[in-house]
Amino acid sequence: MPSKQAISSLGSLLAVLGLSGVATAQSTAPGGVGDPAFNVVIRFGVGFVILAVLGAAAAAIGPTYTTNAVREIQNDLGGAIGWGVLVGILLPIGLVLLALTVIGALISIPGLLLIGVLGIIGTGITAAWVGNSVVGDDGTVSATDGIAGGLLLAVPFAIPVVGGLLLNLITLVGLGVVGQDLYESWSD
Repeated sequence: MPSKQAISSLGSLLAVLGLSGVATAQSTAPGGVGDPAFNVVIRFGVGFVILAVLGAAAAAIGPTYTTNAVREIQNDLGGAIGWGVLVGILLPIGLVLLALTVIGALISIPGLLLIGVLGIIGTGITAAWVGNSVVGDDGTVSATDGIAGGLLLAVPFAIPVVGGLLLNLITLVGLGVVGQDLYESWSD
């Protein structure tokens, strides 16, 4: 049986070789598809379109729910973050661990799919909240707030390497409100 140190060293070596392969495959041609500045612009554009559509859709499809969710975030940001960590991080970890059993997989797969849907809704709520915090004036949420929030959230998303992680952390706020509302509706 190999020692833990040998396994750890082998794992580190494989990680370094994998990362060096990815770095070597990157194009460095200026102005082309491999140009880092071009990639940032593309990430910003794609992020803006996706986030603006989700934010505007949340405000257009469920204006009352979205307005109430945004007000809930504004009134209790800490609670929204706490629920976001619970629903977006801890619950998926628990479901993956539960999936290690055969019966647990029957519960985990639909649960993870539900969290994915809640994440999409929560991202739209987050975009509407960010936009409403900047351009909102009468306390109600509109599609314009969702578009403005999408524009603002596309900025951290455009940051290479850490942008996706940063956006996921920000959108935990909306996911937390949606998860809390779902929990409270089931527990009543």
